Amino acid sequence: MTDEEKAKILIQEANSLNLETLIPSLEQIIQSHAFVVDSIYEAQPKFEHGEVYQETLLIKMIFTSKSILELSKGINFSILNSDKKIPIIDRSSIYILTRSLLETFLTLEYLFFNQISRNEQIFRYNLWRISGFMSRQDFGKTQNKEFAEKIEREKAEISQLKKEVKLSPFYKELKENQLWKLDNYGLPRIISWIPLLKQSVLKNDSFEKVYKLYSNYAHSEFISIIQLNEGKVFANDEFNIGTTITTLNNVRILNCVALIMMTNKFEFAKSKFGELDEKQRFIIEFWNKLAVE
Repeated sequence: MTDEEKAKILIQEANSLNLETLIPSLEQIIQSHAFVVDSIYEAQPKFEHGEVYQETLLIKMIFTSKSILELSKGINFSILNSDKKIPIIDRSSIYILTRSLLETFLTLEYLFFNQISRNEQIFRYNLWRISGFMSRQDFGKTQNKEFAEKIEREKAEISQLKKEVKLSPFYKELKENQLWKLDNYGLPRIISWIPLLKQSVLKNDSFEKVYKLYSNYAHSEFISIIQLNEGKVFANDEFNIGTTITTLNNVRILNCVALIMMTNKFEFAKSKFGELDEKQRFIIEFWNKLAVE
């Protein structure tokens, strides 16, 4: 592409902060992300311990992004015995899903897309795995024989993983309250979400603010109820449209950054990324740079 063509694209992207332009743009970004992630299946790389979950987390990002995108198009709400259909944008669900998307991205960074040693990555992964298995132990007794057997296998694996964790040089760095959580409930992360955001490649000044907002909606805090009580749910409401645009742009950015991180880590992903047309690659790289530099 010429410099003039690139300049035109940059102007188009800068002017894309409206639903008519942003929705198809995000759709293409999500499809491009899925296209590159599919290279994992095609390449069949020999992943190290636990690394297969990189693909799972990336797929989770893609599916969540698609759900957010569909909600942003608006839905028709109706009540029993009425033909009236009210177009709304379910901002609460959009915010909650976007919070989940951001946490999935941070989990990818925390476990895999980072500069820490492989031993520390394994330590973090084992803690994450223990926590997941321990959560399932709380399901109680079941009549499903297959599931009951799985619970027993995981119970044994929890014991084995705890032994491995205690042998790690990083175990002694855990604080007393973290050790208590590990023994009783599991310790999925040794760093909480806000500190993870501060350590992220993302410009945390903007994402930290929206994460707190999204969390208010996830936990039904008063601020979220105030906004809903003001009636700002209709699809034609300017405030509702504006917040949806901001959120969709965050979703677009997170997908672009995750995609570029993947291509930087895996040669087969970089090769697959190169199969996208030049304009689409330029757009993805633009949003990535805007988010991390």
